[in-house]
Amino acid sequence: MKPNRLSMKKHTLRFAVILSALILAGCASTQSTTSSTSASSASSTVSTVSTSEESGADETDSTGGAMNGTIGSVIEANLSFKNKDFYIDYSTEDTVKIDLSAPKEADGVKVSGSTVTITEAGTYVLSGTLTDGQVIIDAGDEDDVRLVLENASITCTTTAPVYAKNADKVIISLPENTESTVTDTVTGTDGNDALTAAIFAKCDLSVNGTGTLNVNANANDGITSKDKLKITGGVLNITSADDGLVGKDAVLIKDGTVHITASGNGIKSTESEADKGYVYIGGGTVNITAEQDGIQAKTSVLISAGEVNVTAGGGANGEQKTGNAMFGGAQSTTTDETLSTKGIKAEAALDITGGTVTVDSADDSLHSNDSMTVSGGGITVKSGDDGLHADNTLTIEDGTIVVEESCEGLEAIDLTINGGTIDVTASDDGLNAAGSSVDGGFGTAGADTLTINGGTLTVNASGDGLDSNGALTINGGTVYVSGPTSDGNGTFDCDGVFTINGGVVLGTGSSGMLKTPTTDSKQNTISVSCTGSAGDTVEVKGADGNTLVSAVAPKSFTNVMFSTPDITEGETYTVYVNGTEAASETCSGVVSGATGMGSFGGGPGNMGGRALNGGMGGQMPNGNSDGITPPNGNGGTPPQMPGNTSDT
Repeated sequence: MKPNRLSMKKHTLRFAVILSALILAGCASTQSTTSSTSASSASSTVSTVSTSEESGADETDSTGGAMNGTIGSVIEANLSFKNKDFYIDYSTEDTVKIDLSAPKEADGVKVSGSTVTITEAGTYVLSGTLTDGQVIIDAGDEDDVRLVLENASITCTTTAPVYAKNADKVIISLPENTESTVTDTVTGTDGNDALTAAIFAKCDLSVNGTGTLNVNANANDGITSKDKLKITGGVLNITSADDGLVGKDAVLIKDGTVHITASGNGIKSTESEADKGYVYIGGGTVNITAEQDGIQAKTSVLISAGEVNVTAGGGANGEQKTGNAMFGGAQSTTTDETLSTKGIKAEAALDITGGTVTVDSADDSLHSNDSMTVSGGGITVKSGDDGLHADNTLTIEDGTIVVEESCEGLEAIDLTINGGTIDVTASDDGLNAAGSSVDGGFGTAGADTLTINGGTLTVNASGDGLDSNGALTINGGTVYVSGPTSDGNGTFDCDGVFTINGGVVLGTGSSGMLKTPTTDSKQNTISVSCTGSAGDTVEVKGADGNTLVSAVAPKSFTNVMFSTPDITEGETYTVYVNGTEAASETCSGVVSGATGMGSFGGGPGNMGGRALNGGMGGQMPNGNSDGITPPNGNGGTPPQMPGNTSDT
């Protein structure tokens, strides 16, 4: 178990507060949106969200019915996008066409040299090439200005090529089979305002359509809105000297394909107000390669659908910034401690309810300075530090999580698993509950908690398998843990009470720091001295010869510990390694067989215990009668525990 290295910064912001700005009090009937070039895509998207024009605002203030980050489809049904945020056919509208190669003044259009200024609401179709020039939108406060880019190229060497100076909203539409490009060279200014992006808007900005937009931001950011930035379609290829997409109030992606290569952050929202500063991804495909954070939100990040792929800081083999060498943690290889290279980072809350998320990051892959909840979707991460880390609470309700590489797999002060399928590989602790203000040291229990109530958890850890600076409680689920090969760590470790009250538990690992549950546990546990090598199949059978559980151990081991509702006092259980009987033990009570250090805060009979060369045995249920069936069942193919097949 390693000492606390969590930040103790606490945030009063909760994700429920963010939802107060996202959920509608009452949904108006959904309106359809049509498009001549992408009708099926646009209409199917709009059918799942409110597009009420009468609301007068993108979101209304109401808490709706979604609280505590458990939002599921509620966001999909109630997050408000307006009709104008989605692509519509402009051929039937009154439009103003602007040939950027030779721009001319028209209604709502002024031209001064190579500067084209749009002054009124309307739809403006831009084509041709504007070399070293600028398009400015300077309309009324209530005006909506739509720019349709038809193979337009806008380049500027002195300022932002596209500058939305004033309007209610600017919409950039990308027609099908078109490709437009915006390129800058330096960061421009407008009075005291720095125009920090190639496309810079002081108002709300939406991007839609099915065409392609290339943004070459050689000076600073790619696309920035000082209000909300929404993307509901199109293919965006953004290369930026700093951040890719910036929405001060929010960044919302509903559809489209976004490719970002950024020397700074990929996507960022910066407003610190409780109902702003968030990033929402509810569809589409987002691919980010960033030298710093992939996604960074001043408040919260929500992913409910779509595909998100992030590489941050060069990936897990890039600069590793945290850890403790004494306990096997990653070491900092950079002197710049302010550089953040996390995959997805939120200050208040990070919630994933759906979609597919893949992250390869030098620092934590998923990180929240307060809380994190996973209630759906598929997550695959590689991390130079923690796979999933929350400074306060981390709760897994459902979904699939694979931590392919990490220092520590999952870490928080209070770590709770209620469901889902989780597979963790860690060079230090697999799961770690640590960081409370009353953390325990050796022999002293802290306030941290690690609780498993359900789901399927598979852990391959070189440090402690399951570690808590406070209590470690297993009430249900199926838990497979391959612990350390060295005697300096344990398969299970805690400074408080270790109890097993239910579920199916199988642990293999070293014996030097062996810890077994306390005798006030509600379910029997058996621990046996039993040796095996990497790749060996560990199988537990009852007296009737039925296989209760089996698994392939990814590393060598000298102890096998297991617990199941089927273990009955007076019955004998046998452990087989590669089909050969290796140990047997008769259940004599709540904890039987080889015992070790016990739990410092636990019940009687666990401190010291029997010698490690004592009885052998153990069994796990086959699910034939109790309804708890390990993945392999009875007589099936043993599941492969995570990790490589070497001994290291």
